[in-house]
Amino acid sequence: MDTEKKEQNLGSLYALGILEEIAEGPIKERCKEQREALLGEPCCVVCGRYGEYICDETDDDICSKECKQILLSKVANGLKPNKNSNPIKLPANDECFYVRDDRSYSGSCSINHINSLRQRLGISVRGESIPAPILSFSSCNLLKKLEENLENAGYELPTPIQMQAIPAALLKKNLIISADTGSGKTAAFLVPIVSYCSQAHVRHLSNERKPLAMVLTPTRELCIQVEDQAKVLAKGLPFKTALVVGGDPMAGQVHRIQKGVELIVATPGRLIDLLNKHDIELDEICMLVLDEVDCMLQRGFRDQVMQIFKALSNPQLLMVSATISHEVEKMASLMTRELIYVLAGNPSMPNNSVKQVVIWVESKHKKSKLFEILTSKGHFKPPVVVL
Repeated sequence: MDTEKKEQNLGSLYALGILEEIAEGPIKERCKEQREALLGEPCCVVCGRYGEYICDETDDDICSKECKQILLSKVANGLKPNKNSNPIKLPANDECFYVRDDRSYSGSCSINHINSLRQRLGISVRGESIPAPILSFSSCNLLKKLEENLENAGYELPTPIQMQAIPAALLKKNLIISADTGSGKTAAFLVPIVSYCSQAHVRHLSNERKPLAMVLTPTRELCIQVEDQAKVLAKGLPFKTALVVGGDPMAGQVHRIQKGVELIVATPGRLIDLLNKHDIELDEICMLVLDEVDCMLQRGFRDQVMQIFKALSNPQLLMVSATISHEVEKMASLMTRELIYVLAGNPSMPNNSVKQVVIWVESKHKKSKLFEILTSKGHFKPPVVVL
């Protein structure tokens, strides 16, 4: 993420009142930038480092913006900091060990507080046992490498849809996720997939390299985008992908799956064709994502999707859509009875992420002008939709 985008994300949290700027000098962004607390100095209630700042919402000592986000996230999850959770210094021969109590949060937080947070973030939810939204990726107990990959890919802070969808998905909830284009829906389901699949092998929960997750999308191009993003998030982790789409030799796709992958990204038609011709075991699939499910229904993929779903052993279901139509809800009711709806933004309002430009040209010059625009670095970057 470039500096401008990072500042926009931070600015949105300032506007929501989640973070506040302190006048005296630059505020430390990360916990690791802060020094250790000296004897008699205030200590951060999250990490135990020097508590240079005070959180306005809780009046607790904190060391950085990172720890403030973690603190507010834990408060939103029904926890409050223990005022006596400072590091305990244990004397040894020539050393001093610093011990932080991980059980430093107890108590409860009102539903009104969580609902207020969701309202400020523009999040709407429906269902049972819905977790509170997170304010940072570090609150999700992800693998350290995954956190590093998120940071390297530019994910400094989660977007509103990610704040609510990721913790719910990590708790194995069946979800319908709806948000505007460009709101981060893809990462909202890829982070839980990469997290689960990677940790499954780390913990030796799966001895064989059978597919553990599947993402279905309506188009080849969208499949390629999803797989590329999955590879970025899973870099350096025991996580391999297989792309099953038309236009590429099926033999190579079958060979890759048989060699062992964690995630299959496919179009419904091509996957059914592959399954009909080859013996591919899908009994370990525990997460199924239907991306752009509204588009899949419009394209007539409903029966194919249901055929694939029935071939799986009761997987966790994540349905992702820009809009939640009656057809989407009807299909969801056939697949599972326990659903949580997570919506971010207002579907009835114009999408600020979509820019519309009208260019007038003579009919005979339309094609040449189109290619001029598409190949120009100063206009648009893929993906581009041409109508």
